[in-house]
Amino acid sequence: MPDGMSVLRRTGVRPGGRGARVGRPSALPRMNDLRARIAEIIARDRARHARAEGADSAGARGGSPRRASAPSAPVLSSLGHDAEARVASSEERTAAEKRPPAAAFEVREQRIALDDLGLEVVGRGACDALLLAHLGLKGEPPRDWADIIFLDTETTGLAGGTGTYVFLIGLAHIADGELVLRQHLLRDISAESEFVEHLRSELEPYRACASYNGKTFDIPLLRTRFVMAIRSELTVDESHLDLLHPARRLWKDRFGSTTLRQLEDSILDDGRVADIPGSCIPDAYFHYLRRGDEAIIAPVITHNARDVISLVRIADRVAGAVLDARTGNAPAHAPAAFALARVFERTGELEAAFGCYESAYYDGDNELRVRLALPYARALERRGERDRAVQMLETLLALGLGSVRWREQVESRLRRLARRKAMKKAGPRADPAFANATA
Repeated sequence: MPDGMSVLRRTGVRPGGRGARVGRPSALPRMNDLRARIAEIIARDRARHARAEGADSAGARGGSPRRASAPSAPVLSSLGHDAEARVASSEERTAAEKRPPAAAFEVREQRIALDDLGLEVVGRGACDALLLAHLGLKGEPPRDWADIIFLDTETTGLAGGTGTYVFLIGLAHIADGELVLRQHLLRDISAESEFVEHLRSELEPYRACASYNGKTFDIPLLRTRFVMAIRSELTVDESHLDLLHPARRLWKDRFGSTTLRQLEDSILDDGRVADIPGSCIPDAYFHYLRRGDEAIIAPVITHNARDVISLVRIADRVAGAVLDARTGNAPAHAPAAFALARVFERTGELEAAFGCYESAYYDGDNELRVRLALPYARALERRGERDRAVQMLETLLALGLGSVRWREQVESRLRRLARRKAMKKAGPRADPAFANATA
C-alpha cells in the first residue's frame, strides 16, 4: 500500500463514516489471506529448523539425519494455508499431551561393590558417633551407614540464589555391600515442581546427608528450590556431614588445595583424565535443553557421578586416618596430627589427642611447635607429667621462639606450674582451700 494512503481509506471505510463502499471487496478476505501466508511462512521456518537440527544431531552421532514429523506437502496444500497452521499447532499439542510425565526428568542408576571402591570403613559395620564427628557431622548421628545419603548437585549457575536451578543431583547410599548411585536429571525446566517433589521422596528416608562444601552451596540451594517449587522444607540436612572441613584439617597444609580433583590426584591416586570444567556446566545444560542431544549432557553426568563417588572415597580415607590415630598411628604429616589432636580433645578422646600432640611436636618444625606448645603442655599435665611440660616450654622460650603475646602466655603457664609443684611438695596444708576449710 502507498505510504500516503490514509488509515480510513485502507480499511475500506468512507471518511464520512457511512460504511463500506458498495461494489468493492471486503477487507476480511484479504486479512485471512495475510494470516494464511504468515502461518505458511512460520510452518516452513519451523520445518527447516527441525530438519537442520536433526541433521546436526545425527551427524554428531554418526547416524542418519532425523526428519521432522509433519504432514506431506500435497495434503497441506489441499487443506489450505489456514488449515496448515491449524494442523501444525494441533500436532504440537498432541505430541505434548502424549509425552509421558516421566520424560520431564529421568533417573540413572549404577551399583558398585564396596570392595571395588577400596572402602575399608564406610559401609563396614555400624556407625561410630565419635567417628562421624570427625567427618564433620552436625546434628544427631545416624545409627548405620545406610542411613546416610551422599549427594552432589549440578546447577544452572554458580552464584546460587532464587534464580539458580538444580538440574542434576547425584545421590548415593550403601545397600547390600554396594554403593548405589542414582542420578536425577531434569530434562524440562518447566517440570521443576514434579522434579523437586520426586527428590523429596528420594531424600526423606535418610537420617543424614554427606556432601563436599554442601553446607555453603548444595544444601542452601536445595532448601531454596524446595520452598520455591513445592513449598516444603528439606529435612535430611538436620544431620549433615560436610567433608570439606575434615579434608582441610588433614590435607590443606600439605597440598595447599583441597578440591575434590586435587584430593583425587594426591590422596586417591586416581586423577581425572578428561573432565568438563565446572564453570562450563551451566552452559552445557542450556545447550542440551535447546538441542536435546544426549551427547551434550553426557560429560556433565559423568562429572557428577565422579564427584559423588570421590566424596564417598574421601570420607573413607578421613575415617581411616581417625581410626589409625586412635590406635597410636598418628598421621605422618605433623600439621595433620595436630589438627586431629584438637578434634580428639573436643570429642573427649584424650589418649588419642595426646598421641597426636606428641607426634606433631616431634615431627613438626619450630613454627608448629609454638602453635601446639600450650595445648600439648595441658595434655602432659593431665597425665601428671608436669616436669616434661615445664622442660618443653622452657626450651622453646630459650630458643627465642614465638611472639611477645605467646611468650607472655608461656611464662604465665610456667609460673602456675611452679606454684602447683610447690603446693604439692608442701602437702594439703599449703593449699589455701584447705586452710579456709579448717579455719
